[in-house]
Amino acid sequence: MTKEVVVSIITATWNLLQNGRREGIIRCIESVHNQKDCRIEHLIIDGGSNDGTLELLRPYEEKGWIKIYSEPDQGIYDAFNKGVQKAQGDYVCFINSDDYLKKEQGLSVSLKYLQKTGADFSYSPVSYEQNGAIVMTDDKTVSMYNVFYFIPGCHQGMVFKKDLFSRIGYHDLSFLICADYDFILRAILQKATFVKVPLNYAVFGLEGLTGHNPHKINNESISIKAKNYDCSLEEAEKIHKNLYISWSLLFSLLNKTSIQNKFPYIFKNTLHMPLWKQLKQIRYWFFKLRTRKGRRAFRVLGINFINEEKK
Repeated sequence: MTKEVVVSIITATWNLLQNGRREGIIRCIESVHNQKDCRIEHLIIDGGSNDGTLELLRPYEEKGWIKIYSEPDQGIYDAFNKGVQKAQGDYVCFINSDDYLKKEQGLSVSLKYLQKTGADFSYSPVSYEQNGAIVMTDDKTVSMYNVFYFIPGCHQGMVFKKDLFSRIGYHDLSFLICADYDFILRAILQKATFVKVPLNYAVFGLEGLTGHNPHKINNESISIKAKNYDCSLEEAEKIHKNLYISWSLLFSLLNKTSIQNKFPYIFKNTLHMPLWKQLKQIRYWFFKLRTRKGRRAFRVLGINFINEEKK
């Protein structure tokens, strides 16, 4: 590849033929190669395949479409970390063997948003495919307002500045399925900036590891919250189940971020507040209360109409 590399696509592979993914990896490689208006380096990080996968991929390497690195690894996130270390691009994106890019302008649009805003990473809506058919898209749920409860978007629809990894660390290999969520949450809590790209261009295949392990995903998501929020597993489980964070913890988390407009995060959290807490807030907002020791006030819609010293 003679042109300057701008974005490095990282694809983890291992014994694809044995696992029935021949067509999937070819589609993946072709969809990356067909991206328009951006310069791409496509890295195949292979875990030491011995089933003919490497022989299948060699012709694409000879064409200059991909670069292959093959050696034993500790799983998909170890492969991702190795890929980031080998990447020559300013940005990196993770597209796996059963994923693909369905719009040829997808990466170029994401790069334009990243370069215009200077953000550390972008995220966008993603389609989900099962048995050869698109079964859903996450257009309505892709939002950074969700980041404190669950991953705000699919990894395949995200593009990251490469230097973000050197700043906050790589994927945590103790998480086998949700290390991408841990990385994104860590990034946010270390003041990483982000931008939403309103274009659905990536497709995530549900036949992989993530699609078949909902119980493991649930357990890892709870552990990730406990780790990053410095709270007990019991409290993390409540947050995961109820999508509600105590006010003290939420404000503590928000203060660690670069987020300027915190109101939407506070409002979203309020929507999931237990009913008794909502009633307590309403009472505080509308009725007589002690604003500080020795003083009472009558409040309507947040405005104090009567202030008086407590007798």
